[in-house]
Amino acid sequence: MTKRQKDVLALIKSMPLSDKKKQVAKYIADNYIEAAFLTAAELARRSSVSEPTVIRLAVDLGYAGFPEMRSALQDKVQGKLTTLSRLKGSHRFKASKNPAVQSLVTDMKNLENTLHNINVRTLNRVVNRIVQADKVIILGYKMSSCLAQFFQMALKKSIDNTIAVTTSPGQFQEELVFTTEKSVVIAISFPRYTTAVVRNFRMAKQQSVTTIAITDSELSPLVDHATDYLLARCDFVSYIDSFAAAMSLLCAIATAVSIKSEDETLPRLEELEELWEKNEVFF
Repeated sequence: MTKRQKDVLALIKSMPLSDKKKQVAKYIADNYIEAAFLTAAELARRSSVSEPTVIRLAVDLGYAGFPEMRSALQDKVQGKLTTLSRLKGSHRFKASKNPAVQSLVTDMKNLENTLHNINVRTLNRVVNRIVQADKVIILGYKMSSCLAQFFQMALKKSIDNTIAVTTSPGQFQEELVFTTEKSVVIAISFPRYTTAVVRNFRMAKQQSVTTIAITDSELSPLVDHATDYLLARCDFVSYIDSFAAAMSLLCAIATAVSIKSEDETLPRLEELEELWEKNEVFF
């Protein structure tokens, strides 16, 4: 198990620390949800120590530096934040930063992180699985339902039998009955992970259907039931979920699928364009 996967608070309690580092450790232990989203300078100010002390604490705990320790803290609180506590956490931006601008900056960082850490081999394998599928079911509830609906619309032009299940959990069982070993179930969920999605995804895996998870972390509950998984960063500024990286990842998959299945997709698109023009669908 890596340092990042270990409980940060347990590491803090088990390590002998100097007085200044103890101040930081106590602040983290007492306020770990807030601490997970502070910079080293902000954490130092709130702990009444110097910034180098915060960085040295991270190294003493076995991390490569403060960013790695903060990521470990974020992993710990991931999925446990209520809407209210996330909203409270966003207040720190009001004093000195424009929250709208900060949200855009966070989205850019999420995109950069997702691109930097994407497993291209897994991405290609996921694309091939979708192209070869006889049925694709996309699961997404609550806020993730918009991602599931978008992905279904993006894939539909390439894969005929593509269905999005976004509202009624009972609908998934009805669709699962008609799957085969060539079928693919794609679950999309981010903190706070929806229980129904995890439950249905597990059910699909038990039915020997290929399962693909689009989520944020290897610690996501979807990963245990996934044949393959792809990660999109979703750090947030307030209680509003950040789906910029997830949307870009879904676009990338749909684009690759459309190119892979170009021979079937182009005639369908030409026919669709004729129908759209005939019925004046677009202005």
